[in-house]
Amino acid sequence: MSFLENCDILTFTLLSAIVLLIALFILFYSLKRYELAIVFILLSPWAHWIFTPGVHEGDIESAAPDFGTYMRVSIVVLVGIIGVFQFLKLRSGGRNGVPFYLLLLGGFVLYALLSTIYSIDKKYTFVRSSEFIFFFFFLLGFYYWLKDKTRLDKTLNIYFMIMTCGIIINIIALVLFPSRVWSWIMPDRFQGILEHPNTLGAFCMLSYPVLMWKYNSLSPIGKVLLLFLFCTVLFMHTLSGSRASLVTSILGFFLWYLIINRANLYSLAKILSLALIILSGVVLLLQYRPASLKREAADITNLTGRTEFWQGCIQLVKERPITGYGYGVGGKIWSDPRFYKAGQFLWSGSARASLHNGYLSMAIGLGFAGLLIWLSLILIPAWKVMRLEPCGHKALVVVILFQGMVLNCFETSIVSGSQIITSLVFWLFLVMAQRLPLLPSPDRANELPAVGFVPTRRRYYAA
Repeated sequence: MSFLENCDILTFTLLSAIVLLIALFILFYSLKRYELAIVFILLSPWAHWIFTPGVHEGDIESAAPDFGTYMRVSIVVLVGIIGVFQFLKLRSGGRNGVPFYLLLLGGFVLYALLSTIYSIDKKYTFVRSSEFIFFFFFLLGFYYWLKDKTRLDKTLNIYFMIMTCGIIINIIALVLFPSRVWSWIMPDRFQGILEHPNTLGAFCMLSYPVLMWKYNSLSPIGKVLLLFLFCTVLFMHTLSGSRASLVTSILGFFLWYLIINRANLYSLAKILSLALIILSGVVLLLQYRPASLKREAADITNLTGRTEFWQGCIQLVKERPITGYGYGVGGKIWSDPRFYKAGQFLWSGSARASLHNGYLSMAIGLGFAGLLIWLSLILIPAWKVMRLEPCGHKALVVVILFQGMVLNCFETSIVSGSQIITSLVFWLFLVMAQRLPLLPSPDRANELPAVGFVPTRRRYYAA
């Protein structure tokens, strides 16, 4: 923010006027084309990463919010306002009440905001819950805008394009800015322009399903380019050394084929072939372990201190099981003298530190009451979409949700709103899952296919 601090009053006024005009243009245009709001919310993490300089882990707690942070939050606030107007516009002629799911989600974010009253870090609880409220407003507008599968395909294609641009940006950064793309504390691990190698690993994990969904809708040349893109993502993922997201991705591949393929010898042969290929890759990784996958402990399956975090979390949850310690307080709980370790960031009592388990993090923040509401928000749409017939949309949505829930066992990946990319994408797909069973089905010829084939009595058609 040094640039703004050095601006005179006239320059600052002109910049503010320009920003306001741009915001008003985006606001009014997004009311006609809500796709623009979707583009901006998916770009918000990238605004943070691109405009935030690399910070050493030990300096994170003392680092002040930078331009990238303010830009990301401003985008979330803007799309939240757009979401409210979109909701009011689309609801003006409707007679039905607001769906129970949206009421439950709204109640949850309000409960998170009220936890500021008793939070052990009121600042972080208020900021993070307030941001979640604006993100909820965006999801509210998105739910009502998503009225057919044509708009669902538009959303997924926007996600595909932004994801592709993100892959290209990270590869360019690897070539042009090598000093920035490798982790400060773990120099052998690639993080791209993202803030942590595990964040890059999660981004790669979320890329595989949408690449598989997109594959069959492309021309032969497009399929070749997409396979190259797939290999590039796998290369970055291996360099990141994010083991949890790698394992979760493998499970996601199996789940994809189980959803797409019904039980028969042909599908069984495909799944066994996939298992053989993945098993061969795992054996190679174990045999020729790259530096990015090495840790201080010799065992590649070592949890690098996570069990100690989890034991401490369980102890603290037992002490305040109903209300918790305040939404989003994260590692602030380690300021307790029983756990505090000077000189170690993850144990230094910083609210920015991860607890490495999203379920425990939610219990720490809002107690068991908040945890149960939050789990209900996940399981209700997941159950609805699981009951649908096999198709590309179902496979994509279910795999994304499954990956988020599994990764959440090892990282705090889906407990926030739009603060981190995994949580942002997860909530977006939760709304898709809640809406998908209600969407009118277009002609199958117009439906984008997915990788895999679903057998019928006479032939196979792309699912």
